[in-house]
Amino acid sequence: MPRTGAWLGLAALVLAMAPGGAAQAQTYVHYECEGGTTFELALFEGTKAAFLQVDGKSIKLPQSVSITGTRYRKDGITVWTKGERATLRRAGKRIECKVK
Repeated sequence: MPRTGAWLGLAALVLAMAPGGAAQAQTYVHYECEGGTTFELALFEGTKAAFLQVDGKSIKLPQSVSITGTRYRKDGITVWTKGERATLRRAGKRIECKVK
C-alpha cells in the first residue's frame, strides 16, 4: 500500500475510534526497523492505547504495564517505546526500530 494510502487508512481507523468526535491532541510517529520493516504509531492525548499501522493493517493496541518506557500489546503484537527507540514483537520475532 502506498504511504499516502497507509496514512489515510490509519486516520480513518483513528477517527472511527475517537470518543464523541471531540478534537484531541495527537502524535504520529514513523519508525524504521532492522530488516526494512516500517510502521507508524498514532498516539492520542488522554487515551491508553496506540494505533499501529504495519503491513497495510491498522490495529488498536491497549497500553499495558511497563517498568520503563511505554508498552502497547494485543493479540501477540507488542510495541515498546522509549525515547526515539522502539521494539516491535510479532509472530515470535523481535525487531529493533528507531524514529525517522
